[in-house]
Amino acid sequence: MNTACENSTERFHRILKEMAAETPDGRAARWRGQFDRLAGPSADRLVLFGTGQFGQWVLERLRNAGVEPLCFSDNNPARWGSQVNGVAVLSPSDAIQRFGRTALFIVSVYNGSAARRQLRELGCSRVLPATLLFWKYPHRFMPELGIDVPERLLESVEQIRECFALLADEPSRQELCDQIEWRYWMRPEYLPLPSNQGELYFPSELVAEVDEEVLVDCGAFDGDSIRSFMRRKQNFRHVYALEPDATNLENLLASVEQLPAEIRGRITVWPYALGDKDEKVYLVETHDVASKVSSSSEGVAIESRKLDSLPWQFRPTYIKMDIEGSEPCAIAGGAALLKNELPVLAICLYHRSEHLWQIPNLIYSLAPDYSLYLRRYAEDCWEQVCYAVPPKRRKVL
Repeated sequence: MNTACENSTERFHRILKEMAAETPDGRAARWRGQFDRLAGPSADRLVLFGTGQFGQWVLERLRNAGVEPLCFSDNNPARWGSQVNGVAVLSPSDAIQRFGRTALFIVSVYNGSAARRQLRELGCSRVLPATLLFWKYPHRFMPELGIDVPERLLESVEQIRECFALLADEPSRQELCDQIEWRYWMRPEYLPLPSNQGELYFPSELVAEVDEEVLVDCGAFDGDSIRSFMRRKQNFRHVYALEPDATNLENLLASVEQLPAEIRGRITVWPYALGDKDEKVYLVETHDVASKVSSSSEGVAIESRKLDSLPWQFRPTYIKMDIEGSEPCAIAGGAALLKNELPVLAICLYHRSEHLWQIPNLIYSLAPDYSLYLRRYAEDCWEQVCYAVPPKRRKVL
């Protein structure tokens, strides 16, 4: 974590030096044994705290590793006494009474610091974030959700250096340092909490507004980002929404249908995935925010398009992209659009660890006139966004 007397450049070089000083054997022993050292004798007795999407994702991967948790626990009273995927759900008080001193409580919720603090205050002897399971069971959990082995960082030091040099402000450089340090050592409670959660995708402190915005929402889900955009801006020119998941698309269309006719007429919905080719691909549909293009023939056959191939009636001025790991291919498929139009970009970085540096470097390689910024809106590495702002939209910081 940044200290008051250490600027980002000093800190960045210190971090790389400390990484290089660790021996390969010492590094491997450290990360492979980190969970067991922190878990102690409770390492094989797990209570999962959080029954939501992330908790169920963690359960699936634990079961793939041959591990069955003792129970779920959750703050939602509606879940108490029920089962989630065959696992009993207890209230926090019941779970702590039964297992608080003999089991390890794994907090399996995003933004889990408050839950970890709650459990410790209620008397749990051992509480850890679910992120540490990624290193305990690497073949079951990685490389997902922005977390990978420390070696991945060392293999990419030169690209990380390039990324650091491209970033336009001190908060962005400090955020890169925060992420490199946390991902390399995975210290619980290390990262600072995000301070600007309300600005996701539309940061007023970075991007100057225009009256005739043309938003392209890549990964539009059920229209949540469009609703956020409209709360900020009613005098937009047009919105293009791309969502390939059939259930999400149905919900998106229903959401658009509820809008006044004048606004509804300025929204175009396309059922496409995005990539670097116009082709058929396969989508693993989860009917929520986690649907993603498969690298095999698993899933439902859908059409994928390049940004450069889409029939734009209005030239995009702002592109938001959250497409579950397909962001680099989609950026490459919009190379001409980026170079010629320089729309503001808001690109998610947290689906794969290497996207933290790959995506800023890729954007710069295609359109070097952009100023690049990093901002994070959730704990750990999640909800992290790269903003690429052209000169005419750049705010004076």
